[in-house]
This record gives sequence, C-alpha cells and structure tokens, in this order.
Amino acid sequence: MASPRSAAAVILVRPSPCPPSINGPGLSRQGEAQSIEVFWVRRAPRMMFQGGFYAFPGGQLDPDEDARVCAARELFEEIGVRIDPTTLVDVGRWVTPAFSPRRFDTRFFLTRCPPGEEPRLNTEEHDFGEWIRPRDAVAKWMEGRILSAPPVLHALRCLSEGLEGVEARMMGVPWANGEPIPAIDMRPGIVLVPLRTPTLPPATHTNCYIVGGDEVIVIDPASPYEEEQGLLDRILEKRKIREIWLTHLHRDHVSGANHLKDKRVLQIAAHPITARDLDGVVKVDRTFAEGERLELSGKPGWSLRVLHTPGHARGHVCIFEEKNGSLITGDLMAGLGTVVIDPPEGHMATYFDSLKRMQALPVTALLPAHGPVMANAKAKIQEYLDHRMEREAKILAAWQRGHREPGAIVKEVYTDVQPAMHGLAERSVIAHLEKLQEEGRI
Repeated sequence: MASPRSAAAVILVRPSPCPPSINGPGLSRQGEAQSIEVFWVRRAPRMMFQGGFYAFPGGQLDPDEDARVCAARELFEEIGVRIDPTTLVDVGRWVTPAFSPRRFDTRFFLTRCPPGEEPRLNTEEHDFGEWIRPRDAVAKWMEGRILSAPPVLHALRCLSEGLEGVEARMMGVPWANGEPIPAIDMRPGIVLVPLRTPTLPPATHTNCYIVGGDEVIVIDPASPYEEEQGLLDRILEKRKIREIWLTHLHRDHVSGANHLKDKRVLQIAAHPITARDLDGVVKVDRTFAEGERLELSGKPGWSLRVLHTPGHARGHVCIFEEKNGSLITGDLMAGLGTVVIDPPEGHMATYFDSLKRMQALPVTALLPAHGPVMANAKAKIQEYLDHRMEREAKILAAWQRGHREPGAIVKEVYTDVQPAMHGLAERSVIAHLEKLQEEGRI
C-alpha cells in the first residue's frame, strides 16, 4: 500500500456574472447558491493520477513547505492566479483511498478570486478549465458526463447551497477530516467499495460495486475477512438488494459472497462456466443469459447488460451500464498492475477479442476490480492492446533468437518487471506463445 504524499488544492470562487435574482437584493437561499462560480480543471488524459477527471488546481508540497504556501504556489503555476496565502480558508483534509497506487493527503482551501485575476491554463497537466456554477457542475456529474473524485464532488455539492455556512458543511463528514472514505460515489448510483482481499500484488484490495437506486445489485463482494465483510454489511444495511453478481471465479472476487447471501437471504448469479467452477465453494443460484439486461429504477435509472468476456477466466463477464457508458470490468482491465493471463484458465487470443469487443461499445469510463477508475475508456483499452502487442512482438523476437524456455524469455523481455513477479510473467509468456502457435507464427 502506497504512503500518501502531502498536497494542497484551491477551490477558487467568484461572484457569478449571471443576471441578478428576481428576488432582488435580498437573495433567497437558491438565489445565493446561484450567485457564485467555481473554477475547475480537467486533468489531461496522460496524467498518471486521475487522468481525465475534473478537479481543482493543486499539487504536492515541496519539502518543509507550508500547505497554504503550496496551495498559492500551485494556483499561480497552474492557472496564473496570484493570491495571498493568508486568505485561504481550510475546508478539509482528504486522503486518497488505500487501493490507489498513487495517494495524497490533501488539504483543501477555499478563497475568492482577487479582482483583476483571470485563470488560464499554464501547464500540460490540464487540458480544460472553466468557471462554472456549482449546481451546473453537479448536474454534469449526475448526467454521467464527467468523472470527479469524492472531495471535489463533495465541495461542489456544498457550494451549491451557497457560501453561507459552507465551511461547516464541507468539514461535516469524517472523510473531510482525514478518515478513510469507505464508499465512493463514482457515478450516480454506482458506488465503489474497496475491500481488502488476498489478491495478487501490487493490488491490496478488490473493488466491490453497488449499482442502483430503489434496489441494488452487489457486484463481487470479494473479501474473506470478517472486518471487511462487516464494513460492506454496514454500507448495505439500509439498501434493498436485488441480487449478488459475480464477474468470475477467482477467490479475490467471490470470498464474501456466501456471507452476504446468508446474511441478507439473497441469490447469487454468475456465468454458467463460473457457476460450474465454483460448485462446492459458492452456491450460484442462477446463471446469466448471454447479453442479459436488467433495468433498475430510481434517479437517473440504470440499464445493466451482462457481457461474456473470457480471456482472463473462461466464465468472466463485464457489466455495462448503458445509460452513462460505465463498464465494470472485473479483471478484464486493472487500474494498477497488470492482468495475468494464466493458461489453461486464461487464453490470450480470447482476451484480445474481449478487449476489442468492449472497445467497440460506447464506453466512457472503466471501473476495474483493482485500482482506481479510469476515464478516456476507449483510449485506455487501446493502450492495453498496444502494450500486449508490443510484449508479444518482443516475445516472438526472443523465440526467433533461439530462446525456448519461458523463464529465459521473461529475463530478456520483462526487464521492467521486478524479479519477484517473474513467475507470473512466465504464465503470460506461455499464453502469448500459445497464441503465436495457434496463429501459425511459431
């Protein structure tokens, strides 16, 4: 688990240039809320941390640097706005969840944009920035048009109620005071719950997803650990659960399924192959039909489609939310590390085909089982395909130079992988060699 680095961010606000409220000078609460704008930026897709997410300007503290000084420095470096650090109002401290490969312990500060200062993008860290009313920003998130981290969404919701009392509202949740956030709203009605599991490094957690409104689907209640199961129980305590869905058979995805099934008297659904392979381990009550769809009621409503995506596992499925383009990927892709293709359960050519079929969907965000959510979904899938093809070309070249043992090929090709991971890399080499043999190339 990565240690969080100290950082600071600035929530920059100004009076809105919109026409005055019909209520006149004595603004109503709604009029007051509509009278401010906030400046936000979109992180460039290439950024390792939250690329494609909407955020506030900010960055990492230099050694021995005060958080307010850092916030003012970052604001000027990133968007060219000069502020007096003493004007910054502390409105929270958020720590990136433990499942992320890059973590920050970030102080958030609120300040008004000084007269005469106008933001402009000064670095390649961001590809877009604008002034926006907080309510309009929240509406974009509600429509599934943007991705944003919990502290940003929380700040926007608080600012939507106006500046009066905003400090208390922003500090009014435990995770705005440095406590770990247990459940993350990634999109409306799609909640990510990172659960500690006995998974493969560098991952330490598996993401369980709760999808829906009036009733929900729980996808991959993964943890065998009592404290993690208790955490998920508390999060689900007041929710009506329709069913448990499993993406595939691996223990770091299914180990909490029996507990939740028994506690809440639920049914478990999975692909027929997964149901067969889990016989005696997890009782699957029904199997998915190919292309199965489920409509869930509530605001804004959800349309889930189950897609068979073998390659990592024979019975692997992804869950596609068709209204906003969110793809719950299981282990088809990962937000950190790599996906192991381990024959005979794993099959490289089939894995390539599954990636290409998911790329052909109108997908906008990838919600993996391990690591953070990824924006710019189609480009990210292409990165996966390109990376695998590059590896395969090097494996083929090593074979043509006379290397026949997977271990020898790993030493020549996987020079960027730590020796402790070479055993898993050998399994992927075997999968690539099988694919090359099937294609008649070796």
